[in-house]
Amino acid sequence: MLTGRHNQAFFLLILCALAASAHASYGQMRLEGLSLLLAFALTVAYGLFVDLALFARIFRQRAALVVGSIVGLAVVFILLSQAASSSERTALLGPPAGAGWVVLVVTSAVLLPFIVIAPFAQYAALRHGRRWPAWISAWMVLQLLLLPGFLVLAVMEAHFQDREYAAGQALGLEAGAGGFGGILQLAEQRQDRIWGTGWAYPRRHKPTDGRPYIRSAWFRGLAKGLDGSAPIAADEALSEPDRAAVRTLLQRYFQLRYAVPNIRAKLVWDALEAGGFSRLLAPNGTNERSVVGEEVIPALLERFEKYGGLRLCPGGRMMDADRAVLNAVILKYGRVWNGEKRVYEMRPEWEGYRRRVQRLCRVPEWRAKAPPVTAVDSAIYRESGRRIYGPAGRDPRNIWCSLLQPNNAMTTDASMTALCASPGAAYRRTLYN
Repeated sequence: MLTGRHNQAFFLLILCALAASAHASYGQMRLEGLSLLLAFALTVAYGLFVDLALFARIFRQRAALVVGSIVGLAVVFILLSQAASSSERTALLGPPAGAGWVVLVVTSAVLLPFIVIAPFAQYAALRHGRRWPAWISAWMVLQLLLLPGFLVLAVMEAHFQDREYAAGQALGLEAGAGGFGGILQLAEQRQDRIWGTGWAYPRRHKPTDGRPYIRSAWFRGLAKGLDGSAPIAADEALSEPDRAAVRTLLQRYFQLRYAVPNIRAKLVWDALEAGGFSRLLAPNGTNERSVVGEEVIPALLERFEKYGGLRLCPGGRMMDADRAVLNAVILKYGRVWNGEKRVYEMRPEWEGYRRRVQRLCRVPEWRAKAPPVTAVDSAIYRESGRRIYGPAGRDPRNIWCSLLQPNNAMTTDASMTALCASPGAAYRRTLYN
């Protein structure tokens, strides 16, 4: 029996050695957090072994007590040494006060003292012919309650996150012009919450460029709200303070690109100029990482279709170079390799984007080059329309009324085909005759 116990103790010591060697080997592979995970798993496994050993009264033997004490102290040392590393904690547990931190701290607080103290308590009690203390049994029951306790905290966490998300989304939707700086201040003052509770974490964790240290659902709701807010949807450019605040929010808190496509498209849209698409959409070519994000393209196309003709299509037509840049970016993201056919194919939705680009600002070329209509021309056009159509000369379908509104489609009336064929001065010569 004693030999079997020694074998179990030796097996646990081998596990300790394997955990240390795993840290040494995987550390070179930059798998931070793996050694802390192994140490935590070893602690839980040894805690279960101590429970079984107490029921079997193994620690009444002096040799078992010595081996158990050595192994228990080794397990405690391994876990604490790994938890002391900030890189290990950050890689495995994420932001402070999150679920990983709560599980690690609570489980360690319950198990670590138990695996060291309980064997001595049983040995002392059985040596004097007494039952082991009642607090050992209570401590075992507490271990059994850890799992249901964490489940209850998870349910409470879902409730708190729903409430935070709704509050952040409401704040974002109410944002107005000039109000983004105030929202940034609220975000910077926001304190994280301890997982599963309504208690605020005592320290405010500042985010970094590499990894956000704020896990609150309030920021996800805020991102969703701002992405659908009126200033972001409008064609008017953001003011410089608002633009700086939005960029800071994106860099620190809204790092999930696909969560805020309209905000990213807005920043690009405000800076776009006719003939300068390549500078913003693909400054170093479409093969480089500097190409505008995939999630921005659909939002940009919606803005082009709604506002593009007013600013980015001089004369009613998009410049060929700008259209080529849009097509190149869509081709970059839309092409996928078909292994069966051994060719590149366009994804259906991206093929639709290409067709939308081809329809953007497609005013007939002769209208884009036609000279501007003067007041004298307008009077001649109206009079000529009355001569041709009689009282219907003021109808919106009239060729001359559509000339006064360059964005409207021209009439397809067959009787006006000859007149529609010659722009500018040719119109006036035909009308004067």
